[in-house]
Amino acid sequence: MEDSGRELAERIRQILAETGCEKVNVIAHSKGGLDSRAAISHQGMGPYVASLTTINTPHRGCLFAEYLLEKIPAAARQKIADTYNAALKRLGDDDPDFLAAVTDLTASACEKRNAVTPDAPDVFYQSVMSYCRKAQHGKFPLNMTYPIVKHFDGLNDGLVAVDSAKWGERSTLLEPKGRRGISHGDVVDLDRENVPGFDVREFYVELVAELKRCGY
Repeated sequence: MEDSGRELAERIRQILAETGCEKVNVIAHSKGGLDSRAAISHQGMGPYVASLTTINTPHRGCLFAEYLLEKIPAAARQKIADTYNAALKRLGDDDPDFLAAVTDLTASACEKRNAVTPDAPDVFYQSVMSYCRKAQHGKFPLNMTYPIVKHFDGLNDGLVAVDSAKWGERSTLLEPKGRRGISHGDVVDLDRENVPGFDVREFYVELVAELKRCGY
C-alpha cells in the first residue's frame, strides 16, 4: 500500500503540474482505494485531493485473505495468484505480486493500517460496493472465492464483502437487477461482458457528473 501510495502521489504531482489544476478527484477500484488513502494521509496529498471515491475496496480487509494464506494448499493458492497476476499484467502492471497484496489485505493488517491512516478533514470520502447473487456470476477465480468470502465475510462481489467496502460520508450499494449480480470485475468492465441492468460506462459518467454537481 505504501509503495503504491508513493507512486500515486507522484502521479498526482505530475497531473497538477501538467494541467495547472489545484486539486484532483480520485476514483479508485479495489486495492487502489487503500493506495489512495495512503497517498492522501501519508504522502501529503490531502491538500491536493478534492474527493476520493472507492469502488469495491476492502477497507476492513478480508477474513478470506487470511484463510487463503493459512489454509488453502500451496498449489491452489499459486494457481489463483497466477491468474490474478496475468490479469494485472494485461492491465499494465509489469511486476504484479498478488500474494504480497493479499497479505496487505488481511483483516488484521487493515485494522492496524486504519488506526494510523486517518481521513483528511478537507477531502470528501465516499464508497461504492456491489455483490454477486451466485458464485457463477463471477469469472474465474471469483467464482471460486465467492463462496469462501460469503462464508467468512457475508455478501460480496466475489472478492470483497459489502461491509468491508463501506467507507466515508456516503456509501452506495449497486443492487443487481434480476438474477445477475455485479462482480468485482464487472464494476471495471474487466471481462467486457454486458450485465443486465448495469451500464458500466453510464455508471462512471454519472459518478463524475454527481461529483461536479456537488462542487468537486
